[in-house]
Amino acid sequence: MKLEPKQVAEFKSERQISAARFSPDGALLASVGYEPVVRRWTFDGKNLTPLGPLAGFHGYTTALAFHPKEPRLFAADSWGQLACFEGEKVVWRLETAHDGWLRQIATSIDGGRIVTCGKDGFVRVWNAADGKMLAEYQVGEDVYALTMNHEITFGDMRGRIETWDAALKKKLRSFDASVLYKLDRIQDLGGLRVLLHIDGGRTLLAAGTTPQNGATPQSIPTILFFDTATGKLTKTVTHGTNKEGYVHDLVQHASGCLMAVSSGTPGSGQLFLLDPAENEAFHENKKMANCHALALHPDGRHFVVTSTNRDSNGNGKSLAKDGSYKTNASPLHLFEV
Repeated sequence: MKLEPKQVAEFKSERQISAARFSPDGALLASVGYEPVVRRWTFDGKNLTPLGPLAGFHGYTTALAFHPKEPRLFAADSWGQLACFEGEKVVWRLETAHDGWLRQIATSIDGGRIVTCGKDGFVRVWNAADGKMLAEYQVGEDVYALTMNHEITFGDMRGRIETWDAALKKKLRSFDASVLYKLDRIQDLGGLRVLLHIDGGRTLLAAGTTPQNGATPQSIPTILFFDTATGKLTKTVTHGTNKEGYVHDLVQHASGCLMAVSSGTPGSGQLFLLDPAENEAFHENKKMANCHALALHPDGRHFVVTSTNRDSNGNGKSLAKDGSYKTNASPLHLFEV
């Protein structure tokens, strides 16, 4: 089934958002971004109503994930902190889960374990109940993305992707996504942003960008399709021009279609929908600038895209008359299918 999404509302946010997810019951939307708090909203099917933020982080909040069965939220920051919340209560907090930027969090199917990866080159497995570390793997490079089903799959800055058996603590297979990396003008351009299993785990998707130029960043949104059993690349899908940048978020709808958002330079952004069996997107929306997150509601009828305010111009923005500096923000675009 090819979906036809329609935007039905837009809600304001105070800061720029980098990732967002709905809780398993759909009652709560949470986000992380360019501030040391986790933002939350209640959702009643029509409106997003702000709740108080979850504080205690340092720098930026960078990653989040909900427990699949319990009312718990895991979140991390750019200093390497990892914390578990139940409502506003802190269940446990690790100040140095990673040395620096913690990139992503994934949960096991039963919710008993969580996995994290970071700029320090480590992938670590934790007991979700108490935060005790169960295992770790030293990859050696900045680990950008991971996913977890019965095994753990992670990928680094250079597009090296590996699947590990957490119980046996050994590598099972590897995937070559080096097309998502380029060294240009003494810049490491790492393009991997999302790993996602589809088809009951038979296919692994690696999404991000194909870098072209490092001086004035130019890159093309890219999704690689791998056969999970063999590690073979079976298909490459690109969408947009070299101004469109990165696929920052990728999810699969219950209908089977893939939903992706991208962010590029200068200020370009898009939402696009793709049938995994096809090579071209069947739906495209370029009305939003710099899209970084797509949160799909459990009902399959709603989703939220976060973008960047249209008048954004980064550090070129002048100070207000009172001397304050107006930061960027991420409007929350609510869609119905």
